[in-house]
Amino acid sequence: MTRASAPLAGATRTRPTTAGGGDVVRPFAGWLVRAEAAAEEVDAMSEVAVAVRSAPRLVRPDAYEPMSPALYVYRQSTPHGEHTGIVCDLRPEAFLDGRVRGHESVQPDRVEGLARYLATVPQRVELVSTLHRAGPVVRTTLARAPALPAAREVDGPDGSHHTIWRIPGGPLTEALCRELGTATHYIADGHHRVAASLKVWARSGRDSSHSVLCVAYPLDGLRLASFDRRVAGPIDSALVRGLLEAHFDIRPAADTREALASGIGVNLDGRWYTATCSAGRPPGSAGLDVSLLHHRVLDRLPAGTKVEWTRAPIEALLAACAADGGVLIVLPPPTLETVIAIADAGEVVPAKSTFFSPKPGSGIFLRAPSA
Repeated sequence: MTRASAPLAGATRTRPTTAGGGDVVRPFAGWLVRAEAAAEEVDAMSEVAVAVRSAPRLVRPDAYEPMSPALYVYRQSTPHGEHTGIVCDLRPEAFLDGRVRGHESVQPDRVEGLARYLATVPQRVELVSTLHRAGPVVRTTLARAPALPAAREVDGPDGSHHTIWRIPGGPLTEALCRELGTATHYIADGHHRVAASLKVWARSGRDSSHSVLCVAYPLDGLRLASFDRRVAGPIDSALVRGLLEAHFDIRPAADTREALASGIGVNLDGRWYTATCSAGRPPGSAGLDVSLLHHRVLDRLPAGTKVEWTRAPIEALLAACAADGGVLIVLPPPTLETVIAIADAGEVVPAKSTFFSPKPGSGIFLRAPSA
């Protein structure tokens, strides 16, 4: 069966206590990777390794340059395009009163593993990605930054390139904090990091120095996809098919593209099928394909069944299913508008339902002991 999950902590939807936004967003006080150390320090996000209790990568403070509190423009260039946002600290309270909203459940054991890591200092900081309806100050700042000297130019894994501009303190920083602080932010990537940060903050007695480091993107700043599900074998394919047929219309399909054209793609016994909801969909989160799939099929599989959340290539997943007799389920992503509506309603979808990319690079920033 799927592992236990829980809603993101603090999904209440009360109104912000201040309208000016200055209490929500603040400059980040930490260290920035030195140019000569970037090749060794910057890599892909290491959240999974930390969460499963494998040893986190050791921190080398000498590889980082202490920086006074600041906001940063952060641009990540990938083979798919450029993605630019504002790096800032968000106060934990904003995640509790609805100014920052999540849409995915989290897995308690994973949150606890991350919380243990976040309680250590100094630490490599994995940025949380958020989306918001960017105002004129943010958009102007993002547009003008490339003409300015960069604070860092960093090559990352998979052909990515990371550019960081430090925003000078003063009127521009104050204007950005106000504008970002009055916006509603939506967690795109980092629900587990947020839940772990809130846990650490609560255990500290809600220390006012605690914050969550985020990169705030405009709504159109990231790409949205989904996680697939692989039911590891050996599994009784007749049982899986029976559960699917009880709640979905199942039709043969020639390949993955045809299977996904009108519903969920299912590869069962080496053959592709498309599964579409055969009855009225419940409103909100419960009516999403991923929610229906979990509630009506995956959560009804025998105890001990292993369900993997995956972004691996389809060819590799099909090979794994052929080897162990598993079943592959390929899910179409929801629209961004649907994700936002779910977050606005205070609802959540199953963990690892959406996949926003690219993920920020790991090891660019270091959380200082005093931060």
